[in-house]
Amino acid sequence: MKFKEICDYAKKRGWAPQPMNYAAKIEKDNDMGFVVSFPDLPNVNAFGDTQEEALKQAKDALDGAMECDLDLGNTMILPKTMPDSDKGLYPVELSPRIEIAYKLFEARRGQKKSEVARRANITPQAYQRFETPKGSPSVETLYKLAHALGKQLIVEFV
Repeated sequence: MKFKEICDYAKKRGWAPQPMNYAAKIEKDNDMGFVVSFPDLPNVNAFGDTQEEALKQAKDALDGAMECDLDLGNTMILPKTMPDSDKGLYPVELSPRIEIAYKLFEARRGQKKSEVARRANITPQAYQRFETPKGSPSVETLYKLAHALGKQLIVEFV
């Protein structure tokens, strides 16, 4: 599918493509209620008695798995599968705090934390905190970090 086709497909379903929305497949199971799996993340699963509960558990599972991968220094697995409720694929959004931490981690790849911190005029300890989901950099700090990383910060409301 070409990019324009993907955008048209998404618009028809009322869903704007977001890089940090993962498609979750919901299936009914006689023993476990509703089981959720992620086509792009085969090791992440959840379940619940209702679809709503299963999706809530799926969000917790997604956040937990991505946070663990970040802690381990693994490359982020970006979503490729498009949500489609007709096929039982529903969007599950990665928590923004994890998304920001992962994007900082990926942007810094190949650079030392201490060097980025120096260029951003912050302490290495402060920078380290921003690469974890517990960090919560302000917009001004994100701009400073983007500049220190040789990147541009773009904020959009879609």
